[in-house]
Amino acid sequence: MRGLSREKVCVPCAVNRNGLSIAKITNTGRVSTKDLHRLYDGRIKAESTLVTDKMNSYTRFATKNDIELVQLKTGKTKKGIYNIQHINNYHSQLKKFMYGFNGVATKYLNNYLIWNNLVNYSKETDAEKQSVFLTFVLATLKKETCREVSKRSTISLMV
Repeated sequence: MRGLSREKVCVPCAVNRNGLSIAKITNTGRVSTKDLHRLYDGRIKAESTLVTDKMNSYTRFATKNDIELVQLKTGKTKKGIYNIQHINNYHSQLKKFMYGFNGVATKYLNNYLIWNNLVNYSKETDAEKQSVFLTFVLATLKKETCREVSKRSTISLMV
């Protein structure tokens, strides 16, 4: 089914002018204001400027968090000094990154999003990236059998 639907996983993404990014599974279908709060609260500073499309969820989110909101009409990529090319580029890079995996299970998608951010959007040196990755790996469960991996539960959507 084309467009937004309950058949698709919603992954809100944000990229700032410095290239720092965040992307995480929140729900299926359209993103709600509640989902945006769970993902972005504490990560977007008050008095920042958020550039988005015309979805109403962003309006309520920005108002509650004292964030200036610039919404672009469908098909438009620029409004004055503001544009959505950073996020469009992020989406393009993410699609290229994911294409090589020939499909990813939803329960692993957050891991792939973190990997993409580390590889494509992290400003750290290679040594710092290795340190971040090593910390992530060491913080995860170290021993699982094949049977345990295949039977583990899916990632719960932020409901």
